[in-house]
Amino acid sequence: AHAQSTTTASATLPRIITVVGEGKVTIQPDTARAQIGVEVMKQSVKEASEANKAALEAVLAALQAQGIAEKDIQTSSFSIYAERYGPEGPLPVNQRNYRVRNNVTVVIGDLDKVGTILDAAIEAGANNIYGVEFGLDDPTALKAEARKSAIADARAKAAELAELNGVAVGSVVSVSE
Repeated sequence: AHAQSTTTASATLPRIITVVGEGKVTIQPDTARAQIGVEVMKQSVKEASEANKAALEAVLAALQAQGIAEKDIQTSSFSIYAERYGPEGPLPVNQRNYRVRNNVTVVIGDLDKVGTILDAAIEAGANNIYGVEFGLDDPTALKAEARKSAIADARAKAAELAELNGVAVGSVVSVSE
């Protein structure tokens, strides 16, 4: 068997310039998404669950009274867990408190009403607001525009690097997003 010479091996290596393109699009949001929740702690699971259900129903009614459609309200998390500590430290061995959390994601289409809607939810019993995110109802076209910009940016970088190295840009070998 013969060993390959180093010149043959290096001549067959692919000549690749790898660049990362960036595309940005600035938008005016048209939708808000809020995480709104109710958290209740009682001495039994049943009491905590019932109290949470009643409070959440009041919050949902308040949201609907503000014009939020049922399709724009979706349960995002629900949990029940036992706590063995009270406000003054460990509870007796035979005692536990139960915490029930129920959160919904609410889509708000009228950005001028975000504050009013959150206030109504809080007044109805919501005691957790995990933030409001602003965005687009349908970002598809803007994502395509950002991709187009990123590809143009990558091509420009590749052309500059190729020129600096005295080579020409060939066909694209791979693209990842």
